[in-house]
Amino acid sequence: MLGAFRRNGVAQALRASAPRFLSARVTPQQLQWHPPAFPAVSHVPRSLFHASRISFSAVAEAQAQNVETDQDGRLSSFKQLADQGLVDPVIIRTINKNMGIKTMTDVQSMTIQETLQGSDVLAQAKTGTGKTLAFLLPVVQNILKDNTVKKRSYRRSGTGATSADIRAIIISPTRELAEQIATEAKKIAAGTGIVVQSAVGGTRKMEGLRRIQREGCHLLVGTPGRLKDILSDPESGVQAPKLSSFVLDEADRLLDDGFAPEIMEIQNLLPDPMNVDRQTLMFSATVPSEVMSMVHQTMKPDFKTIKTVKGDEVPTHLTVPQKMVTLDGYQNALPAILELAKNYQAQIANDRNVRPFKAIVYFNSTMQVNLAYQVFSKLLNNPDDRRSGHPLNRLYMMELHARLTQNRRTLTSEYFRKCRSGILFSSDVTARGLDFPDVTHVIQIGAPRSRDTYIHRIGRTGRANKEGEGWLLLHPGENGWIKKRLGDLPIEKDHTLATAVTDLRQEVGDDVSPSAAESVAQIKAAMERIPEDTRVQAFKAQLGTLISVFPRPKDMILAMNELAVHGYYLPEAPSISHNLAQNLGLNDVREANISGRRFGSFRGQRGSSRGPSQFRGGRDNRDNRDYRDNRDYRDNREFRDNRGGNQERRYDSNRRGSNRWDSRDRY
Repeated sequence: MLGAFRRNGVAQALRASAPRFLSARVTPQQLQWHPPAFPAVSHVPRSLFHASRISFSAVAEAQAQNVETDQDGRLSSFKQLADQGLVDPVIIRTINKNMGIKTMTDVQSMTIQETLQGSDVLAQAKTGTGKTLAFLLPVVQNILKDNTVKKRSYRRSGTGATSADIRAIIISPTRELAEQIATEAKKIAAGTGIVVQSAVGGTRKMEGLRRIQREGCHLLVGTPGRLKDILSDPESGVQAPKLSSFVLDEADRLLDDGFAPEIMEIQNLLPDPMNVDRQTLMFSATVPSEVMSMVHQTMKPDFKTIKTVKGDEVPTHLTVPQKMVTLDGYQNALPAILELAKNYQAQIANDRNVRPFKAIVYFNSTMQVNLAYQVFSKLLNNPDDRRSGHPLNRLYMMELHARLTQNRRTLTSEYFRKCRSGILFSSDVTARGLDFPDVTHVIQIGAPRSRDTYIHRIGRTGRANKEGEGWLLLHPGENGWIKKRLGDLPIEKDHTLATAVTDLRQEVGDDVSPSAAESVAQIKAAMERIPEDTRVQAFKAQLGTLISVFPRPKDMILAMNELAVHGYYLPEAPSISHNLAQNLGLNDVREANISGRRFGSFRGQRGSSRGPSQFRGGRDNRDNRDYRDNRDYRDNREFRDNRGGNQERRYDSNRRGSNRWDSRDRY
């Protein structure tokens, strides 16, 4: 009977995702659709900055404008929850004094009261709006009021809890986000005797299991795969026979990443909700049909839908100033990053009110991330003097991607979160969900794998009412892809970086500014100290991320050949295997260096110019092929040529000079 109820009303519930108003009204699943109450935003003034955060310390700064009670009667002070007997005073005291939070964000005031009443809730809430605390507080309170829970005792030996005492499970899509939630849950539960544990994959997963077995657990936060492994293993001893709370955070991302089967397996391992009542909470930035399908398979028929997104609210990615720099070639990317950091540090030296430089630099493959991190770590003011110091002074350099151990990923995330300044070279493992306070710059190298990826990356800055800016550094051959997918966003062209347009195919001459020439020389010297194999692997990894971006495979190969010689300072473009060339659709590209055949017209000699190429290219094989670099890979989307009035910029291999791109159709 319950299953029959859950299968009903899907169409009606889907309509609930249409944005309209910010309201405290809580409605059942059968809602009426309303058209959006605002037109599409084509431009947003730079002075607008959207408040977006997860960090609780950031909440305290953003809440100064809140008032004690909302106009429609919602509670907006955490103290009111204790005064009305809704939440234990110990929890509220921890939030107020230890965490420095007095008032609620809109998301918290709209959801906490409803979830405290025990209803199943689907909350549409964006990352960075305080939703972590919004679901943690009711979960901890529900455990605390359960008289059967054996709480940790600080006066006698032993914790009281066991590995079979789990009362709440929270599922997160990534290890970093799960660890972040667990850290905040421990803060809220401090002094209550509630034991919080995490279960994530990686090299230290057995250590986490032993901790659960040794210390017990009341609230378990984890990733889908690891939770399934632990709960399905009878020898682990980890059980949840009295589970009272089940939370899915970032539900849309969980389903986007293909975790639906694991989530359903986890639910099958939990007590039957018909026999053991439990509350299910689901928080999601968007509510597509996949999310609603999960809702009806997971929640009670009378679940509540709460929209915490204003109908007229301007998204974060439309309020952060965004700049696009067209590079002379991929080889100009690292010098441009260095110049950008130097320019900002010069501003800091002249104005003490300028915030410290704290940037995230995104690449599309893990090997690119690692190479850039190594290069910037080896920079020297004077490349000939190893004691000359770093050109960015004591700015910390960090890397974060899927090839690192879980322990290092966790330590790096925590360090970058707490540090005042630094550069984090990252793959998309940090692009969504994680909160890094005070990020001033998000720098993206190359076309992102999708529009959503670009938007989520930009969302790492401009948080908690603080200003930030986004930079997109592109090869000219990527402009067509960007125009089609990001053309409606307020991205402005920027021409302030001299290193971005310096011709690196030949020795830097007197026509280049001394500061730009210095940055180029510093990057070159550091790059040449990196093992050649590392540079070769980065080259091959980047090939796989570009196959759906360039209009022709030949154009992509020509651009990458230049990067190999004039950016990675290799003697020639590295050879790729016949199988890889076939997978990437490059077998017919004469300019590609494929093992077992004579290299084409490009010889990879520094300072030499290419002669006119007679090759017109074969068909672009971009059907269902993608080259994966350790789980950080590009969506497999076919590139379609914009013909007619919106002709894309084409690479002209017959033109000579520093920029051989047809600029008749500018973005």
